[in-house]
Amino acid sequence: MRYVSRKIMIVDDEEDIHALLKSQLEKVVEAEIISCLSGEEAIEKYQELMDKGERPDLVVMDLNLSGRESLDEIDMHREGLDRKMDGVRTTEKILEMDSNAMIWGYTAWFDTDWAEKLKEEGATKVVARTMPFKEFARMLAAFFEERE
Repeated sequence: MRYVSRKIMIVDDEEDIHALLKSQLEKVVEAEIISCLSGEEAIEKYQELMDKGERPDLVVMDLNLSGRESLDEIDMHREGLDRKMDGVRTTEKILEMDSNAMIWGYTAWFDTDWAEKLKEEGATKVVARTMPFKEFARMLAAFFEERE
């Protein structure tokens, strides 16, 4: 097995999103994919990786990490009233650990105040999940090519 130095952390509460992104990413970029289903898990894994000197090169962050679909429950999540970390608070914590962390939002909530908060907190960009997974994977591959 070849050693892969690139690491992409995907933070999303939907396992299907992880599977779709991973399948598309594997076609266009050689990277280790680290999946986190909650903000809390992402913070824990990010710290573990940093402790080993293996921080992710890129974090793909969703905003809604509640595991819920009801708008009332999502509103509570966005406001921090459900005791679960949303994408904004997770981004804040990761950037407190690593001010050089590269975080991109990839979310259905792309054109909202919530997405603006993600940018304000330090996400480099927020991409609409209306962009096909295949195209988003190509965008990530181009990001890595530009860095080399």
